[in-house]
Parts: sequence; C-alpha cells; structure tokens
Amino acid sequence: MGISKDILTEEKVRKLKPIFERALARKYGKEFKLKNLTLGHISVDFRKDA
Repeated sequence: MGISKDILTEEKVRKLKPIFERALARKYGKEFKLKNLTLGHISVDFRKDA
C-alpha cells in the first residue's frame, strides 16, 4: 500500500518539510535542514528555493 498520486501533491510535500525537520530535531537533538524530500514518487528539491 502506497500513497496515491491523486492525494499527494508537490505543494503538500513542501508543507510537510518543516514537520519532518522538527521531528528529526527532537529525536536527535540537532537542527536539520533538508535539501530534498521524496514522498510517494514526488521529489522536491529545496536548494532551488534558497
């Protein structure tokens, strides 16, 4: 069972980035800045946004 392409969009992946960064920061006690994120065959490269 995977994530349907109809449900997950690039914009939704972008909105999930800070949530993942906070979860990793809490778990490992360090600040994380993701360079790219892939969920359900949708990849977003955040290096372009800088």
